[in-house]
Amino acid sequence: VAVPHHRIYANNILFNSNGDYESFDSNELTSKDGGKALVIQRLKDLFNYETIVMIGDGVTDLHARPPADLFIGFGGVIVRDKVKESADWFITDFKELLD
Repeated sequence: VAVPHHRIYANNILFNSNGDYESFDSNELTSKDGGKALVIQRLKDLFNYETIVMIGDGVTDLHARPPADLFIGFGGVIVRDKVKESADWFITDFKELLD
């Protein structure tokens, strides 16, 4: 996907010298409590988006609605009951978005 780096808001995962997960960059806005909602609001403010759909697999992703207008829960790796119950739409395969 050809998304410019400056338009990506995501946790930066940090690995140790063995290549194993070590931590995440706590300076990333998305790593903070409520950070995903702040990113969604920033996108709305910067680009005048009227509608934003958030796709996520975890409970912290749910916190982005509002300001996200719709939340699609993703359970393709693991199904989290809270995400499945709270999502506007729940999928287990991204192909479902294209059908």
